Amino acid sequence: MTDKTSKNTPLDEDEKLKIEALEIAGNQQEEEESDQEDEETIIDRTDYSNFSKNDFVVKAKELIFHTNIKEAHDSFKKMRILFDDIIKKEREQLLQTFVAEGNEPKDFRVPVDEVKVEFYTLYTKLLERRTEEKQRAEEEKVKNLKLKKEILEKIRILTESEESENSLNELKKLQQEWKQIRTIPKEQMEELWDSYRFLLDKFYDNLSIFNELKDLDRQKNLEAKIELTKKMGELIEEKSIKHNHIILNKLHEEFKNIGPVPKEYSEEVWQRFKAASDKVIEKNRMMVDEIKEKRKVNLELKAIICEKAEQIAALNYKTPKEWNQKSTENEALFEEWKAIGPVPEYISDQIWKRYREAQNTFYKNRKEFYAGMNSDKEKNYTLKLQICEKAEKISESTDYERTAIELMQLQEKWKTIGPVPEKQSAEIWTRFRAACDAFFKRREINRSAAKEEEQANLAVKEGILEKLQLLNDSENDKKEEVFEQLRSLQKEWSKIGFVPKAKFHTINTKYEKLTDSILKKHKLSSDEFKQGRLKEHLEMLAQQPNGKFALKNEERKISDRIKTLSSEIQTFENNIGFFANSKGADALKKQFEDKINSTQAQIKKLEGELKILRSIMQ
Repeated sequence: MTDKTSKNTPLDEDEKLKIEALEIAGNQQEEEESDQEDEETIIDRTDYSNFSKNDFVVKAKELIFHTNIKEAHDSFKKMRILFDDIIKKEREQLLQTFVAEGNEPKDFRVPVDEVKVEFYTLYTKLLERRTEEKQRAEEEKVKNLKLKKEILEKIRILTESEESENSLNELKKLQQEWKQIRTIPKEQMEELWDSYRFLLDKFYDNLSIFNELKDLDRQKNLEAKIELTKKMGELIEEKSIKHNHIILNKLHEEFKNIGPVPKEYSEEVWQRFKAASDKVIEKNRMMVDEIKEKRKVNLELKAIICEKAEQIAALNYKTPKEWNQKSTENEALFEEWKAIGPVPEYISDQIWKRYREAQNTFYKNRKEFYAGMNSDKEKNYTLKLQICEKAEKISESTDYERTAIELMQLQEKWKTIGPVPEKQSAEIWTRFRAACDAFFKRREINRSAAKEEEQANLAVKEGILEKLQLLNDSENDKKEEVFEQLRSLQKEWSKIGFVPKAKFHTINTKYEKLTDSILKKHKLSSDEFKQGRLKEHLEMLAQQPNGKFALKNEERKISDRIKTLSSEIQTFENNIGFFANSKGADALKKQFEDKINSTQAQIKKLEGELKILRSIMQ
């Protein structure tokens, strides 16, 4: 935008040229639509998505000298949508700035945009050139009509005149002149052709003194029409619709302009030519239908890409990694878009505009994110400094398990905070890492000392397993004694500390199996025993240095599990309703009901455990 854009003028002053250009374009619309029936549409494949206003002006300057006015006009129409979109966004930004400076929106006046004025001046020139060209074409058609009428009059005079040796030559000369005259107004075409054919037939019918020459000429005409029929048959192999259409019309024109053939062959040669022509026309129609169907499919594929691009653009990503990932996805979508062929012309601009708006929204949001990220770096440094100080404070703790969890939580929180100023990045990270490493190194030393104790605990638990095996093999049928011995071994087992992780599952599984076997053998209450074990386990856990924290952690786990199971029940119930009318609904309903009952039993059991846990916490 030039310096003159700073002057505030009424909104409609720089719109006058645009309105004038659009009025001219509107006046031409009906003529263009009729012309399109005889012209193959050539779609402008230029990617204008990254064009600036000045780029559009440069392109416009090229187009006003384009040899094909229709193609240039189609390109202008496509460019104008994108150009106006840029103008609209600039004006919205100017209005926002105007209001942000404390002004009233109603007082805003759009400054003159000289780039826009130049663009629409060029557009108007192209429209005027198109109007002039159409006018010249119409004048040429009227002139051609006059010339053909003059030839018809000469043929009429020749037909009504007395025969001479030169009559046939004069007719041939007039036929040649007729062929060289091209387009005439469409509304005159049929009447003119009927008159021409009538006069030719009349001339040949009246020609008697040159019968031999006439028959020879008709025979040559027959041979020429047969040759044209062969060419029409070969045209079926042509792949280009445009070339096919041009040659088809040319062959028809030549066939019409060839003189009469012997009467006995006249209808036959015409029917053969017409049959070959109909096949070509039908093939063209099928090819056009295939192209239309393909473009419909392409439209559906591009609509899907638009939806994906809109979904990506709609979300607000929090980290550079996410933005980079989505940028890669956007680039992949664009490659998909380019690989898909054209869509129906009537919606081409709309679907492209939809896709481009989604892309523009994404890249605008990404730009704003990185701009805001720089202003957030100082804030991020303060947050990471606080994390660092907290890590240093707890790094000397001997409560290794709880502190390890806290430090890992701090590490996760660290990851969620964005970048800090580069000059402080390495320093703050080194400090935080040193605090974490110091703690985990001490914990590792402590664990090494604990391994010997774990081996000793393993030996004690193996001894208890031997006692449980003896109790299981015992023939003692007194339930009370067996139950009391079992509870005593359970208490002893619960008091023993940790064992090596590699042995934990094996030894506990063996303990569970022996306990269950003893309970089953003596028909003792498994639930009662297990609840007693759970209570003793929790009581022992509460007496440890970090007992309160451990119990809270257990409470959270059980509560989370109950919530998850409740959510699963809701899903099962929804599924029952969803499959209510489907084939085999009863079997599906039974499966979901069984799952619901099983899940409810799990919830009831967990609620019992939660009750015991909370009674100990109190």
